[in-house]
Amino acid sequence: MMRGLGPLSLATLLSSLFILPATAQPPKPINPGDPPPIIIRPKKVGDPNTAPDTFPDKPGFIVIRPNGKAPSLVNQPTTPATPARPGPTRPAQPGAGGVAVPPPVAKPDADTVFDYWFVACVDGQRIGYVQWGAKKAKKGDRELLVGVKYQNFTVARFGQVVNQWGEESTVETPAGDVLITGMRQGIGKDQALVLNGIVDGKVLKISGEGVAKGASDTPWPPGVVGCVREPALFKEKQIKAGESFEYPSYIGVVNRVVKMTATLEGEEALALWAKEPARKLLKYTTKMEAVGNFRLPPATTWVDAETFEPLKMEFDFPGFGGRVSFLRTTREAASAAVARPIELFNVQSIRLDREIPGIHRADTVVYKVSAPKDDDPGSLFATDPRQTVKNLDAKAKTFELHVVAGHGPVRGAAAQPAPGKEYTLSNYFINWDNDGVKGHAAAAVKGLPAAATDWDRAVAVERWVNRNMKAFEFSQAMATADNVAKTLSGDCTEYAMLAAAMCRAVGVPSRTVLGLVYAPAKDGKPYLAYHMWYEVFADGQWLPLDATLALGGVGPGHVKIADHSWHDEKTLAPLFPVLRVLSAKPAVTVVKVEP
Repeated sequence: MMRGLGPLSLATLLSSLFILPATAQPPKPINPGDPPPIIIRPKKVGDPNTAPDTFPDKPGFIVIRPNGKAPSLVNQPTTPATPARPGPTRPAQPGAGGVAVPPPVAKPDADTVFDYWFVACVDGQRIGYVQWGAKKAKKGDRELLVGVKYQNFTVARFGQVVNQWGEESTVETPAGDVLITGMRQGIGKDQALVLNGIVDGKVLKISGEGVAKGASDTPWPPGVVGCVREPALFKEKQIKAGESFEYPSYIGVVNRVVKMTATLEGEEALALWAKEPARKLLKYTTKMEAVGNFRLPPATTWVDAETFEPLKMEFDFPGFGGRVSFLRTTREAASAAVARPIELFNVQSIRLDREIPGIHRADTVVYKVSAPKDDDPGSLFATDPRQTVKNLDAKAKTFELHVVAGHGPVRGAAAQPAPGKEYTLSNYFINWDNDGVKGHAAAAVKGLPAAATDWDRAVAVERWVNRNMKAFEFSQAMATADNVAKTLSGDCTEYAMLAAAMCRAVGVPSRTVLGLVYAPAKDGKPYLAYHMWYEVFADGQWLPLDATLALGGVGPGHVKIADHSWHDEKTLAPLFPVLRVLSAKPAVTVVKVEP
């Protein structure tokens, strides 16, 4: 599989691990007073009634719109983009994976370079679609190519059906040189993470919208492949079976250029659609280099042996509970409504072997962990004063994880290094320097005595967030603290982001924690579910708090994977340690419980 669909799905998984966004809408357009040379700006996703002038376009600039609509020059006739809607098509028969899809159709017009629609499914169950297209465009006398990949998934968690969307785009020269990049990912109610980039020599100059302004630039090596050129690499390289080619690719959701390696496995004869004859296909395997300790699973792409167009893509995605497939089809078939969304909670949680009554008030739990799919299982989970790895068997890839409760400063504990400024400053996600967060923070600590300690203030914040947030309202996913301060709704990520921001607003250093939390089940066998809480630095120690429970700390049912300050971070890369644990598919049993 070429990397094009993988990172979009990666963004979906990153946000769905904790909570799923309900039809998040793209943010307001870039400040008209300070536009980039080319504006990457969508119509409101999911709103077919949005008027063409909702986002006024600046004359002389290229405007890129999602869903495969043609890029247009302002002052030339354009048709505003609307979300794909099911339309009439010939009767569809069951195809690969049991999904009813017809084969793709021809190019719609002369300006279209390509227009690919893929139905997305997990083990034969439809989850949505991906549209990947490219159009010719002009800016003055200069010819350009504009590519857009748009993903729309409909899934469920705890029975609630929600929609996720994301898009990537590039502006390229006919020779394949990338000039401009764009990335939008829904992260919260009426909020999206938006990063645009302009290539300037060996650097991609990043400009974020709204509070994302100031996002870090990233190195830009020669030959980065964009949305338009990428599917043409199969034909361009024309390698033999067993041979490979490499290319650098920009992954917008983590704002990094990574190396991709595609290997031709050989030729196969497959019938992709019902009542269609088998055709000769070339099978490629694509691998992404590691980003830290994480890499996407290897993926497979089948391309037509004559045209070299991609027709089918598959990769193993533990977060969706199976094999994710993308099969080329018509727009109507791909964008048809998802009738039975997959339930993600069960596949995104780790089943325990027995119940632990009163775990949040217990002192210690020893877990036995087996992680056969990880190369270094002993580093899967964090090690700190509250949590240690013991009895590691490197060959069997098993170990014991000893987790103790943390309820405030520990007398006589060794002082830990003082935190840097990154744990006190306002940043993109933990942004406290605004009236909403500061107002809530002031309300939380109101009434505390003058001699109140940092720990006292942090506990007061935990209590206030717990009492004022609307729990389990599935409309947020990694929303920024200022957004949560307005909505006061969401799940664990929103509780953690807001509480961490409020702590910083009252002078207490903070960071978020990614991990697992004990979750009971009706059948008596509980889960360890992916969760987020936060830690504060008080009395020379990093101390845990969880505003979803407000217990003045956490028990041994909170298993830590990693922590992060989110300093200078405008992507979801800090969640990669969680994806690594998910990909390792660990099995966990309870060895001992100490009250």
